[in-house]
Amino acid sequence: MSTSLNPDDITHTKSETEPKELLEQDGYANVQDDVPPLGKLYDVGGGRRLMLHHAGTGTPAVVIEAGAGAFGLDYLNMFELCAKRTTCVLYDRAGSGWSDSGPGERSAREIVTDLHNALGKALIEGPYLLVGHSLGGLLVRAFAQNFPDDVVGLVLIDPATESFPAPQEDNEAVVLAMLKELRRNPDIAREWYPTMFAEWEKLPERVRDPLIARHLDPDRAIIGLRDMQNARRIQEEVANGPVPPNMPVIVLTGMQIDPMPGGSDEDKHAFNQIKLAAHTAFVNSVPQSEHRVLKDAGHFSYTQRPDVVVTAVFDILDQFTTRSRHC
Repeated sequence: MSTSLNPDDITHTKSETEPKELLEQDGYANVQDDVPPLGKLYDVGGGRRLMLHHAGTGTPAVVIEAGAGAFGLDYLNMFELCAKRTTCVLYDRAGSGWSDSGPGERSAREIVTDLHNALGKALIEGPYLLVGHSLGGLLVRAFAQNFPDDVVGLVLIDPATESFPAPQEDNEAVVLAMLKELRRNPDIAREWYPTMFAEWEKLPERVRDPLIARHLDPDRAIIGLRDMQNARRIQEEVANGPVPPNMPVIVLTGMQIDPMPGGSDEDKHAFNQIKLAAHTAFVNSVPQSEHRVLKDAGHFSYTQRPDVVVTAVFDILDQFTTRSRHC
């Protein structure tokens, strides 16, 4: 679904680095204040560090993979609920949140290898139950493809799939337009994503203030836009990857219309119907999968209905416990 932003309508001073150049730079996202409010920075090789935060005890560990443009701490509400039962992990991909940036456009394999290395450095052993939101849904599937012996189940929250969302010819123009506007007026993000900013306001002050400031930093916003550009490569990589092991998979599809930039409510309703069809087709192609459609939540169901998301996680934990007892 296209956004209402028009690149030709956005003012831009000559003294700024051009957005297209920023999207192609390496190392631009190493913001000076690199101390996360929660978690630690773990070396994953090449002098790069990823922020990873964990709490709770038990196995399998629940590992949360964020969506495009999101940070690990955005999922703190469901993280805390899951950590009451077992080990739970959230982290920032390279260049997002408090993690160091990675070298150029990255493959799904490189992204999930970073996560695997960070889990090892944090001494969090498998097996893992992976929870992926949006683009993170593709990435946790890529993790299962690359590390099949370490994964016991997947919960996919409004996930991207191999065919959804479909690439748009004007995607780069849209991305560059959004970046220009963010650099000119970072606070515009509050208007674009009111659901998320309302959720962050509920967090403890020591987490809330640095998290919001980080999201309003245009240099960090570049990473989210770069994720959007890189989505097609990740879709193709997962589509052409090996068949992951047979394991429980729960897909959560949010059908509520979200207050987000671009498009009419009619457009968004049509978009949701395409999403529902894509998710249904995916579930029908995967053994041991289950489809749960949420009429009272949208793309950010982990904030709107965290109870439903955590129930899905616990259902797979219960299945793992039952299988373990019979082994």
